[in-house]
Order: sequence, then structure tokens, then C-alpha cells
Amino acid sequence: MEALRASGRKVLFFTNNATLSRRGYLEKLRRLGFEAEPSEIYCSSYAAAAWLRGRVAKVYVVGEKGLVEELELAGLENANPDEAECVVVGLDRSLTYSKLEEALRCLTRGALFVATNRDPTLPTERGLAPGAGAIVSALETAAGREADVVIGKPSTYMYELALMEHGIEAATALAVGDRLDTDVEGAKRAGIAAALVLTGATGLRELERARVRPDFVLASIRDLFERSREGGAA
Repeated sequence: MEALRASGRKVLFFTNNATLSRRGYLEKLRRLGFEAEPSEIYCSSYAAAAWLRGRVAKVYVVGEKGLVEELELAGLENANPDEAECVVVGLDRSLTYSKLEEALRCLTRGALFVATNRDPTLPTERGLAPGAGAIVSALETAAGREADVVIGKPSTYMYELALMEHGIEAATALAVGDRLDTDVEGAKRAGIAAALVLTGATGLRELERARVRPDFVLASIRDLFERSREGGAA
């Protein structure tokens, strides 16, 4: 990351996870040894708040404190289910049946339905755990309707928001990620070149069967700087 910045590249960080706010992810990145600014972080909690700003005033949240924090920073009120104009759903590791019931009550009377992402699972130290997409699917099934808006990748919204806020042309950007179904597919939909790095969720076997193809395949993140020195995108 330091080498990329030193070469004049702008580096932005993206995650579908809405459990933390930009501030929370900034603290996490710094604990991991990465320097970053809040404006360089794009999490689906921030992006959901940006999308909702000016559209509604009161929301009912199925999610954690990072999502609530970003919605409140955007001027949205975390309201009770009888007043909410919108239900915003993210990963909620303290989810209760009562919370699902209240969210369903909002949706059946016509509230806007916004999902931070559809990721069905997330990795943990104990293996896979249900992701935000599992909660979204449960509410879609109960309400008999799909989410009106999905914010996270492979939706293009987070990429487009970042390009707009930083004045970047899509043709000059490169998205780097380890998942074909979110990172790569979302970038390709947004008109951004995509590099798949093989040190994460996707291996060569999955890549061979893939419907969506990355523009570049990198053995590790180190190869990214080698490509940029050759005059590639980003």
C-alpha cells in the first residue's frame, strides 16, 4: 500500500460488512498497520446512509452499532417500527425473533426495504457463519417481496459513490479483491477493471469455472505493485 501511494496512486478500501462505521474501520485498519483516512473507506454502512440521505427521515435498523452510527451521522432517525419509513438490514449478531417481527411489520405496511449486502456467509475463526444475506432472505421470504435496494457489491453503488466523491474516472481505476461474485462482478458492472488476488476466498479451481472473468489474476497483493510499475490501471 505504501509503495502504491508513493507511486502516485490513490488507494481506497471497500467492504460489504456493515457492522462497523467508517470510524470503526479506520481504527481496525490502523491496528493492522495500515494508514488511512475516513474518506478512503467505503463500507456498506456508510454507503447505505449516503443512499438514504434525503430520501427518508426515519429508519428501522436490523444491524449493529456501526450501521446505526452511519445512519445517524447522515441525519436519519433510528425510529420505532410504527414510524419508520424504511427498514435497513445488515449483519446483526444479536438478532432476535422480536426484531425480525418488528421489521416485518414495517415491510408489510410498505416501508422501503434496503439491504446493506446479500453475502450469505462470512468467515470466522470457527468457520463460516450466517451473513447479512441470510437475514435479508428471511425477511424477503416472510414479507413476500424482495429488497428494494442492495447497497453492497456486486451492486455498483459503492464503486460509483467512491468514483464520484474522489473525482476518479472508471476507466482509470482498478478494483482488487478475492471474491469473484462480489469484488470482481461489481467492478465489471461499474466499468472498472478488476484484479482477482488468489490469497483469499477464490482459488484457481473456482476461477476455471467462473462465469465472470477478472482482467488480471494476481498470486498475491505484492504482484499489484509490479503491474502498476508496468503502466497498468489504477
